[in-house]
Amino acid sequence: MTPQTLGDVSAEWLAEAMGVGIESIDLHPIAAGEGFMGQLARVRIHSSDPAAPASVIVKLASADPGAQFIGQMMRVWEREHRFYADVAPHVQVRVPHAYVNLVDPPCLVMEDLAPSIPGDHVAGATLSQAERAIDLIARHHATWWEHPLLATFDWMPDLDDPSIQNFPPMFAMGWPTFLERYGDILPARTLRWCEQFIEQVLDWVAGHRDEPVTLIHGDFRLDNLFFDDGPGGSGEVAVIDWQMAMRAPGGTDLVYFCANNLTVDMRRRHERDLIDRYLRGLVAAGVPADAIDEAAIWRGYLEGLLFYAASFGGSLLTLDAANERGAALFDEIVRRTFTAVDDLAAGEAFGFGSAG
Repeated sequence: MTPQTLGDVSAEWLAEAMGVGIESIDLHPIAAGEGFMGQLARVRIHSSDPAAPASVIVKLASADPGAQFIGQMMRVWEREHRFYADVAPHVQVRVPHAYVNLVDPPCLVMEDLAPSIPGDHVAGATLSQAERAIDLIARHHATWWEHPLLATFDWMPDLDDPSIQNFPPMFAMGWPTFLERYGDILPARTLRWCEQFIEQVLDWVAGHRDEPVTLIHGDFRLDNLFFDDGPGGSGEVAVIDWQMAMRAPGGTDLVYFCANNLTVDMRRRHERDLIDRYLRGLVAAGVPADAIDEAAIWRGYLEGLLFYAASFGGSLLTLDAANERGAALFDEIVRRTFTAVDDLAAGEAFGFGSAG
C-alpha cells in the first residue's frame, strides 16, 4: 500500500516500489517550515544490492488540512506527477531523478541531491547565487519559449486555468487575517493597492493571454534551488519542487525570485542588473531579440510585484504559525515583497496613485 504519512514508509515497501534489495532504512523528516506542500524525508538505505542508492528523498502529500485544501484546488500533486512523467525527460536544467512517481495517493521517491545544498530563503541569496539562478531560469525559459510540446501537456495549467478564478475568493478569505498580522507594519498604500488590484485581477490575467509563453517553475525560490558549491563541486544548480509548473509568461518566475529571495538591500542594489541579465540570457539562449519588449517586461515586473503581494492574503491560510522557521520565512518574504511594491510604486503601474 502506498504510504500516506512518513511513518508508513518501510524498507519492504521501498524495496518493492524501487525494484531493488533493501535490508533496512533510516528515515529523517526534512524541510519542515520551508514552504513545501508536502511531507518530506531523507531515507538512508542499507542494502547489499549495488543498484540501490545510498539515500533517497520521499515526498508525500501534506497532512495539514489547509495545505490539502489549497493543494487539491491547485492540483499540485497531479502537476508534479505529470511533470516528472512527461516533462522532466525534456528539460535541460538539472532535476532529481524520480525512482517512484505515483499520484493516487501522491508519492515521489527521488534522487538525493546531497552533497549539493539548498539556498536559504530566510537569509536571502548571495549575489553569486542570484546571478546563477537568473542565468538558469533564462536558459530554461528560452528552451521552452513558445515550444510546441507545451500545447501537448493537457494537464498543465495556463492563464485560462479555472483555478485562477479562485484568486479573488481566496484573497477575501485570508485578507482579514493578513491585516491582523501585518496591517500595522506594512506601508498603508501598498495594502490599499492590493485591495484595488484584486477587483481587477481576472481582467489583468486575461490581458496577458496573448503574450509569448514558456514553461515556468511557478515557485522559483532559494529553498527549491540546490547549489553544488562544496569542495570539488561543479557549481551546478539543480531545481526541485515542480508542483506549480505551468504555461505562462517567463516574467512570472523572474519577479517571484527577485521580489522575495533577495534581501531588501540586495534587491535595491542589484534588481535592475539582474533583470537585464535575464533579458541577455534569453537572447543568448536563442530567443529572438525582437521578441523581447524590455519596456513591457519592466511593466510586467511592477505589475507582478503587486500580484504576489496580493497573493499572500490567500497563502496565509496555509501558514503553520507554530512552525518557527515557516513563520519566519513567511514574515520575511511578505516584508521584502511589500517593500519592493512600495520602493517601485508598483500600484502606479495600474494607475492607482499614491493616495490609493
